Amino acid sequence: MKKRFILILAAVIVSASFTACGNSSSDSKPASSTGSSVSDSAEDSSSEQAEETSAENTQESSKQAESASESPTSGSGRNSDSSKTENSKQSSASSNSSSKIESQTSKNSDKPENSSSSKPNSSTTETSSENSKTNNSTSDNSSTANQESSKTSSTKQESSKPSSTKQETSKPSSTKQETSKPSSTKQETSKPSSTKQEISKPSSTKQETSKPDSSDNNGNNNNTDDNKQNNSTEKTTVSAEIGDISVYNQLFDLSSKVTVQITMSKAEMDKMDSDYYKYDSIKSKSPIYRKCDVSITVGGKTYNIDEVGIRPKGNMSLEPVYDSKSGKLNLSHYKLSFCETFDDKTYYGSDAKIWTADAKKARKNRRFATLKKLDVKWNRNFDDTYIREIYAARMFRQSGVLAQNIGLSQITFNGSNYGVFTIYEPVDKVFLERYLPEEALGGDLYKVGWTNSPANYVKNQVTIGVADEDKAKKYNFNLKTNEKKSTNARLNNLLTVINQKMTAQQLEEVVDTDYFCKFLAAYYFAGDPDDIRNNYNNHYIYFRKDNGKAIFIPYDNDRTLGITMGYNPDGTGMTAQSPYSEKAAGINQNQANPLIKEAIKSNGLLRDKYTAALKKTAALPLWNTSAFEAEYNKAKNTYEKYITPDVSFANVKKSFKFSLDGKFSKGKKTNMSFSDFVTRIMKTYNQYIS
Repeated sequence: MKKRFILILAAVIVSASFTACGNSSSDSKPASSTGSSVSDSAEDSSSEQAEETSAENTQESSKQAESASESPTSGSGRNSDSSKTENSKQSSASSNSSSKIESQTSKNSDKPENSSSSKPNSSTTETSSENSKTNNSTSDNSSTANQESSKTSSTKQESSKPSSTKQETSKPSSTKQETSKPSSTKQETSKPSSTKQEISKPSSTKQETSKPDSSDNNGNNNNTDDNKQNNSTEKTTVSAEIGDISVYNQLFDLSSKVTVQITMSKAEMDKMDSDYYKYDSIKSKSPIYRKCDVSITVGGKTYNIDEVGIRPKGNMSLEPVYDSKSGKLNLSHYKLSFCETFDDKTYYGSDAKIWTADAKKARKNRRFATLKKLDVKWNRNFDDTYIREIYAARMFRQSGVLAQNIGLSQITFNGSNYGVFTIYEPVDKVFLERYLPEEALGGDLYKVGWTNSPANYVKNQVTIGVADEDKAKKYNFNLKTNEKKSTNARLNNLLTVINQKMTAQQLEEVVDTDYFCKFLAAYYFAGDPDDIRNNYNNHYIYFRKDNGKAIFIPYDNDRTLGITMGYNPDGTGMTAQSPYSEKAAGINQNQANPLIKEAIKSNGLLRDKYTAALKKTAALPLWNTSAFEAEYNKAKNTYEKYITPDVSFANVKKSFKFSLDGKFSKGKKTNMSFSDFVTRIMKTYNQYIS
């Protein structure tokens, strides 16, 4: 019995010994719950770091990063917070060629500080390209402290991506292809990289993150070493929110120098040119965004954003990239999209990007200075003051009308100065969130204007729908929100009400009439022949969700306050028109829009309200030449040295200059001065208002 007890005791001891050995062996291995793997040359030095990264990923996955899906407010709009990011440390386990890339990107990265007290720090840039090194120098000092503070710990990973899933943050090797890595299908968490990386594909898919080759002024490729170009210019960080409301405010401040640097490969420019001819052949406009990299300098800080969508914009002003006869570049208007995903196989074919769900969501929420997009237009009407459209927008806002913020910027393209452009915040959901209260959001927004017929608000003469450029389908009322679910009920009801004999109460039920009168009054003083009243064109209509009433938003007022070059239909620059005129002076016809006719005609439903709005607009402090000249001097002092392009464009026949001079003419070859315009229109106004 005693012997048997001894044998049982021995067996227990041996079993315990094996258990202890097994636990010891397991603990000696690096954490592998994420399935990470590295190349042989980096495995030893990265295993400890992989443990830290995996642990931090697990801890951080419980935190939700704030997206930029809501815009900060101005006035009565909604508040929103920017997401936060930190600069990441560089991996010490990289190969020599990869280390060069990391050293370069670390040297050129900057993290502008948030100067807005109303919002937490927003995510900033990133890593700069060779083309924008000098612009980043102003913020290097502010970023150094942040970079140093992160050297002892891994950067927070994007919280929407649990550590157990594939990461998209692996750094590419020195060549453009990631597929050369033996561990391409496994998670690369042992190499911490920059925060919130949304642009790198899993290495099993086609690599899309290499920067386009540099080009000369005519878009010709100057680079002969693809690997060298990739090493020196690669960008690896894009945050969901880049810049905040303070940057937005500086963006449209004429005293704050803004530079937008666009870098685009010859191949992408050629594609954009082909897009133009493809859609022009079916009398349509290309909806396809091509890829470029953008660096925006504002407030002395540079923000680098790669893989930005770019396409030409305009109607009558739309131009191909290259002149068909000379092959020279054309100067064009552009729309930039910071949230473009480039994943539509119809447009991009085998080059279409492939995203994880989280990465695609992050890219679609990516914004610069709260904006998803930015419009940039060259001075096509040669407004020597450069600020008339900016000033008109300010007049609208001071009259109580929603209007875009508009500013100026120097534009460079592949390193060449393209001159001074006008920049615009788009009229979209972000715009509505900024200016309207919560309860008003979610309604139908329409872009209104000419297609094959005028947008005259006459029922059964206007068209309503969602534009389809691929099928050349255009509509007078182009629905821009709720595209998949709207029945257009409120717009149809508006057309029904105003196209029959109506009372003031019936009109008030479908239109915010106080607002509409302010809108019409401001447009009268703007003197635009191409607007809702004079050419049934160029505005937005929005139906508030809370009360269903329509409000109107001015748009594309580049022929205002005395700009008559190219279009002077009444021969006076709209300075001889009565504020109560029942003509559509832009096309020299009797007014067809029943909303305007019934509102302002003698004994009209809104005649008294409209008259009161006219008087308030005429009394605005900015409605004088001294106030205009003060804004003009801001623009001139900031931008005069940049107005002459480095490039000889095929479609630019005049030289640019800053000047307050102008000449009144019945023709359309020159612009009158702002002073002359104000004197003439005020004389007409006083004649009729009395």
